[in-house]
Amino acid sequence: MASVGREPETEAVSFSGHESFPLRYGWPKKCVDALTKSPDIFALDEAMVALGVGKNMVKAIRHWGLTTRVIEPDPDGRGRALRVSPIGELIFGEQGADPYLEDPRTLWLLHWLISTHREKATTWSWAFGSWNRQAFSRDELLRDLQGTGLPPRTTATTLARDVEVFLRTYVPARATRSMAVEDTLDCPLVELHLLREDPTERRYEFVRGPKPSLDNATLGFALLEFWGRVAPERDSLSFDEILRHPGSPGRVFKLDDDSLIARFEDVARWSHKALLHDDTAGVRQLLRRKRVDPMDWLRRELTPARTS
Repeated sequence: MASVGREPETEAVSFSGHESFPLRYGWPKKCVDALTKSPDIFALDEAMVALGVGKNMVKAIRHWGLTTRVIEPDPDGRGRALRVSPIGELIFGEQGADPYLEDPRTLWLLHWLISTHREKATTWSWAFGSWNRQAFSRDELLRDLQGTGLPPRTTATTLARDVEVFLRTYVPARATRSMAVEDTLDCPLVELHLLREDPTERRYEFVRGPKPSLDNATLGFALLEFWGRVAPERDSLSFDEILRHPGSPGRVFKLDDDSLIARFEDVARWSHKALLHDDTAGVRQLLRRKRVDPMDWLRRELTPARTS
């Protein structure tokens, strides 16, 4: 069996842009609405008035809009022109399926979109997609990240700030008297319970398990994106690749072996026979019987379920 491809070592990385703000509940919708009205809003001085926030938060909203892939560069525009992406329109547009993040399944989709966007969220992509520690301290996270061979321009201060935002994306904030009220607002991805904190030991742990709130529509989208990225010409992927390969759904969603097997034993039904589970000669794998574009999958599978 041919090996699954690796991510290019020269791929761009980023540890800033969020202005030290984790993603917040209203930002994807706010971002899509503002850009729909004015494609160059983020390049205008009026952005603060239009979005109703300060300058740094304008930058943060733009960053998270790009990182969650709800907005994207406009190839037909000039300079820094942006446009609403198909995913942004599907979820947060005028007829969006879940514009106010009321459905936990949308949070799983955002987690996947962030954690596979290495160019904009390198720490997220590495921590969920490649890092092999199960439990860790903040210092261990920072030290291991520094050991991955980062560009010379990356400073320790920048990395430490990025690590802090990463942790606050998944762990509830602990309010202190010195904290501003806005700094105690949790990121919506806290609801996924992917990271567990032991405040006494000052350690964190990834939570692996079945993830019952992760729907098959989002898992299927992630699987199709992963398949297209690492083995587009192949019509089979082994269970081990889907569970353990860097950037795989198994790694990013922190699924355990048994829960992923249970999902895939029924894959023919929930994929409308586009994918089949095969266990011939003791080799567990998925077979692709029909090629489906991930975005077409998401439109077909997600919208009816979320608007019914």
